[in-house]
Formats: sequence, C-alpha cells, structure tokens
Amino acid sequence: MPTRVVTRTPDRRVPSQRGLQTRQKLMDATIELLATKSYRDIKVLDIAQAVGTSPATFYQYFPDIEGVVLEASRLLVKETNAALDSFEDGSWSSDGLSGATRLVDAVLDGWSDYLPLMRVLTAVAAERDPRFVKAYFAATRPIVRALTAATPNAEGKELVHALVSSLTGAAGHENAGSLQGLSKRQRRRGLARLVHAAVTTADA
Repeated sequence: MPTRVVTRTPDRRVPSQRGLQTRQKLMDATIELLATKSYRDIKVLDIAQAVGTSPATFYQYFPDIEGVVLEASRLLVKETNAALDSFEDGSWSSDGLSGATRLVDAVLDGWSDYLPLMRVLTAVAAERDPRFVKAYFAATRPIVRALTAATPNAEGKELVHALVSSLTGAAGHENAGSLQGLSKRQRRRGLARLVHAAVTTADA
C-alpha cells in the first residue's frame, strides 16, 4: 500500500509509531474486505479479526466503519493527485487518442489499490451523504482539473461531469476480467476513445 496519511485518533491523540502501523493495517484490512463484501455488511469485528486484534483496538483509532473508510479515502486522494500531476495543464489532449489513453490509464492505475474504496465512495455519495460527497469530490478533483484544462469552452463542464462519472463507474468493474465480452484493456480503450471524442468535440 502507498505511504500512510498521518492523522489523529478519535480522542485527538497522535498515535505512536506502533499505533500508526496498527492504524494502517486496519485501513488496509478494510479495503481488502470491501473487495469481497458489501460496505454495509462489514462489521468492526470483521476488520479487527482480519488484523488479529480486537474491536476495542479498532475504536482507539476510528469512531466507526464510516470513519475508517473516509480516512482511507485520504490515501486515495493522495494517490490520485500524484498520478495526475502531469496531466493538469491539459497538454495531454494535444496527443489525441494516445494522450486520452495515458489519462485513462493514469486514473485507473492510480486507483488500483483503492478500487473497492472508490466504488463505495461513488455509491454512498450518490445517496447524498455529505461526508462521502466531500470525499468523492476530493478524489475526483484532479481528474476534473485535467479534463477542464482540455475542455475550456462553455460545454466543457457538462463533458467533464459525464467523463468523470464514466471513469468512476468503470473503476467498479476494473478487476472484473471479461465483462460483456470485453477485456479490461478493451474497456479502457473504449474510455479513452470517449475522452478523446469529448475533447475533440469541445475543441470544435
């Protein structure tokens, strides 16, 4: 997993080095569980058992399941910012389909360790939970910046919204293998063509 985000416990203490390691293990276990179980079916006991600790230890670091998911989303935001740093000036769009392909790969590869988490953020944000809406927008903001720079005209905002929705939706199926007869690479190519077509339309 990528470098952890250092923060405080629910009672505002700064964890020790050992505590930070335990905290990270709890977040990692949560993400792994999200890959196989529904978000609302996961219990604190499930996470604690996966790490070999107790629910009491979990509550030393997180207030509830939502808390650990939202904290893990900070790692997702950090990874997305790093993955798309070189795309934010929009120059990728001048390379046509090749540039769009690089953008799609950068987004989905950057999310590769957090695909279950991105799926949960997308679903719960759609239910208008303000905490998850905030986390969703933080995670997708680098994509918005990269696409907005490439589609600066009046229609750009509509196109950017549609493209971000397509990318977050695709993240939920990224590890599905063959889907409707399409491999992951084929699905990514389709997304790249969609991005390229949108950017080309915006420039017309």
